Amino acid sequence: MDIITQALGNVANIFDLCFLFWCIVLLYLSLKKCFLKNRKGKVRLFLISAFTNPIVMYVVSIYAMIIPLAVVIFVFNLEDYEKTNQGTILIINVIAGSFLYMFLTLMFSRLVGKWLKAPNRSLVTFVYLMFGVFFSVMIRGYSDETLEASLPAFVLSIASTTVLFIASWLLYHFVIKALSQLTDKKREVNTKIFLIPPVIFNLTYVSLAFTNYKLSFESTTIVYIFSTIIIFLFIWAFYVIIRNINATNEAIEAKDEVKTLSVEVMEALAHTIDAKDKYTNGHSVRVAKYSRMIAEKMGLSAEMCENIYYMGLLHDIGKIGVPNEIINKPAKLTDEEYDVIKTHPGIGYGILSEIKSRPDLATGALWHHERYDGKGYPEHKAGEDIPLEARIIAVADTYDAMTSNRSYRKYLPQEKVRSEIENNIGTQFDPEAARCMLTVIDDDKDYVLHET
Repeated sequence: MDIITQALGNVANIFDLCFLFWCIVLLYLSLKKCFLKNRKGKVRLFLISAFTNPIVMYVVSIYAMIIPLAVVIFVFNLEDYEKTNQGTILIINVIAGSFLYMFLTLMFSRLVGKWLKAPNRSLVTFVYLMFGVFFSVMIRGYSDETLEASLPAFVLSIASTTVLFIASWLLYHFVIKALSQLTDKKREVNTKIFLIPPVIFNLTYVSLAFTNYKLSFESTTIVYIFSTIIIFLFIWAFYVIIRNINATNEAIEAKDEVKTLSVEVMEALAHTIDAKDKYTNGHSVRVAKYSRMIAEKMGLSAEMCENIYYMGLLHDIGKIGVPNEIINKPAKLTDEEYDVIKTHPGIGYGILSEIKSRPDLATGALWHHERYDGKGYPEHKAGEDIPLEARIIAVADTYDAMTSNRSYRKYLPQEKVRSEIENNIGTQFDPEAARCMLTVIDDDKDYVLHET
């Protein structure tokens, strides 16, 4: 039996050493897969993984507690120190040692994250903590000498280490691979909340190791079983959490792509509309930009500012229905021709109202030629009966008309443009929107807001 026990003891020690090396390799592979985005620095990263992993942090913590204590005993020549102050020593070792271990793990993981230039260093810390979970269970040994030499203890040690091998592989295969997809995203994710469970686990189990309790075989078995259950729960829970975050990010990115595509389509359509008139090249895009600037000065929400930008892009879409010979007529329009021009708000409304997902786009098209005093068209709305978005676009539209080149003149001087808008506050223009446009003009010291 002694030969079998000794053999199993050797096997258990070999298993433990193999697992330690396995953890170092897996930590390296995890950091490389998730955070090392170039081919350089692989050797350096492996050395970093070897010297900053939780195993090293634990050893450093032990010696950090032993050396000061040994110095105190030697300097003060304290006899029977361990017997008379055993409780104090235990408390100091548990509190100081455990927290030093956690502090070192957190500190070095943050430094490694800084070296890797990880956008979210909490993800690097999470990887370190999860490998710390495996090591915390592995270092939970036996303090009772008779238990250490027992056959069941060695069998349990080998079995538990085998389970840790499997669990660590599952961590890498499911959690780390999902995490690598998350770290590829530019979007920063707040992962600090799921650092808490592994921190508590590590502190608890490293504290058990520091206290060196003399547990019975039955108690130790329960500890191992309980630890294993928690580890597998961790793997499952974090796999689900990270996978859901990835799925959410993919949905957001898909939505952003659709939004970007929609904006590009609207801008292309705006350019197409403006191409009907060689003297209004870029008009719709500029009106959209000026409208958004006014809306921002008015303190409107970011969402509303963006919506006003989209409305500005398409405010003249109704000109599609106006004959080119009228739009491009160099001479003064007749009353009949001007009446045709005045139909473009209604045509634009008819086109944009068919977009059921964005009925608000039609607002700017229909009412951007209304005046604050009610003398505009097509419905002669006045004051706040005119939708706010249309009142804003009306100011931007007039500003661009004055700051654009025409066949008969170059764009007007900034002082003249400012004077025209100021003089028409409360008559042609909404007072607040017009004053915000004046602020935009005043901020434009070099007069860059005009057709180039």
